[in-house]
Amino acid sequence: MDTEQIRKRLRAKQTPERISAVRQAAALDGPDRQALLLEALADKSHYVAAQAAEALGEHADDTAAALLTDRLASLSEDGLARDPGCHIRSNLAFALGRLQYYPAADALRVGLRTTQREAVGGVPFDTAAHLRGNCALALAQLRDLDSVRDIALLLFDRSGNVPDMPDPKVKMEPRKAAARALSLTGSVSARLPLTLRLVHPENEEPEVLQECMQALVDLEDPHAAEVLAPYLKHRDQKLAAFAALSLARTQAPEAAALISGALPHFTGDPLQAVILALTTLRTPEATELLYTLTQSNREAVRLAVVDVLPPSAAQTVLQALAAHDPSPRVRQAAQAVLDAA
Repeated sequence: MDTEQIRKRLRAKQTPERISAVRQAAALDGPDRQALLLEALADKSHYVAAQAAEALGEHADDTAAALLTDRLASLSEDGLARDPGCHIRSNLAFALGRLQYYPAADALRVGLRTTQREAVGGVPFDTAAHLRGNCALALAQLRDLDSVRDIALLLFDRSGNVPDMPDPKVKMEPRKAAARALSLTGSVSARLPLTLRLVHPENEEPEVLQECMQALVDLEDPHAAEVLAPYLKHRDQKLAAFAALSLARTQAPEAAALISGALPHFTGDPLQAVILALTTLRTPEATELLYTLTQSNREAVRLAVVDVLPPSAAQTVLQALAAHDPSPRVRQAAQAVLDAA
């Protein structure tokens, strides 16, 4: 389909036809693609405009990026009327981050602080959660000098700044995005807010804490092991297991001993995850510990170790387990590993 046919479809009365035209425009090469998508960005349908904004994020020049920034600023002036649901602004923020258009920083900061109270299914709801998350990630991609401060404030924002509104679980998404964004900045100063959130969690959702752990390790904080160690005995075993995996990623000298000391705390799938964490350390201490654990008095521990021992390096150990372990399940599991080698 040529440019004029797509342009005609972009002006059709039926919204589904215009949506299809946006997809066709996005698949084009050359300058016509950008011109058509910019036209679709002004569509009366918020969904059509949002799709155009997302497509422009894949490729656009600075002229188009400036128009995207102006559009974001304009919608933010009266978001409830001009962009109910915040779909267009969310996609504009995503696009501007991908384009790494630095002059958009101020408009993104407005979005980062935006809340929008709307009725969803008759219940008051802050529809700007996704917008705040995308603005945080976009600011991080811009490598803006002040982005760490702005994103850190979002990491600690549990209320959405909307009085008397409940804090549904979905509202943790901006805080998760803030943790990821702090990691994307690559800034040493981003370690501090992540550390504060982990040291003083204040009933934060486990998913947010996991994002903070991952970000802190990504930023190569030399004190990450000290921050993560207390979580190894957290009452939430899944969170504790994630801490073990994160601790192993640090390759800290004390990681093997810390993880080993916490093993009695784990059962089931979290136990298997923690044993797996030991295999990622690739140190003589960790390897020796794995062999030692084949003599554990807990059947679950021996089973978990059998699953991660490399047959080529541990054939003698596996043969001993297959022949002499007191548990039929362990003997069967060890033999199965040997047979598959």
